[in-house]
Amino acid sequence: MRLKLGDIAPAFELPDLHGNLVRLSDFAGRRLLISFHRYAACPLCNLHIHELSQASTELKSHGLEIVAIFMSGPQRVADQYESREVPFPILADPDRKAYGPYGVESSIPGMLASFVHPRAMKAFFSGFMPGKIDADTTTLPADFLLNSEHQIVDTWYSSNITQHMPLDRIRRFALNHHV
Repeated sequence: MRLKLGDIAPAFELPDLHGNLVRLSDFAGRRLLISFHRYAACPLCNLHIHELSQASTELKSHGLEIVAIFMSGPQRVADQYESREVPFPILADPDRKAYGPYGVESSIPGMLASFVHPRAMKAFFSGFMPGKIDADTTTLPADFLLNSEHQIVDTWYSSNITQHMPLDRIRRFALNHHV
């Protein structure tokens, strides 16, 4: 079931790529973007992490933290991201403990429609090539913006695997919803 505006974000406790447990409560009193992805080697997911990384300094300067969650196991997430400079936590959720409570959806048509999408081409031409698939490829991305009380302020449930909440929308939230 999808979360609605005003809902309190479901708590989670998941390992990051270094094995440290990260909880929603670790961000108490802070605004947060929670971004759900497919598997660690997904080219579209890697493009999105790259884009969030580039925007993270600006977003953080306006008081917005970022957490990314993948369905891959901790070792696969570490293999994919340990050598990169990602300035926010990347969490592993192979058992989908957070995916269900946040209402993250799957869609075979949403996966198939994405193969010829321009964003897929952008991911490939940016050097993000497909890697080992170790999770459900039909899972659709989802993004959630939380206020400092961790109420849902904005949601983005994708209709295909190429979509995440647009960065302009995230920036507007960061700029206009200070703590």
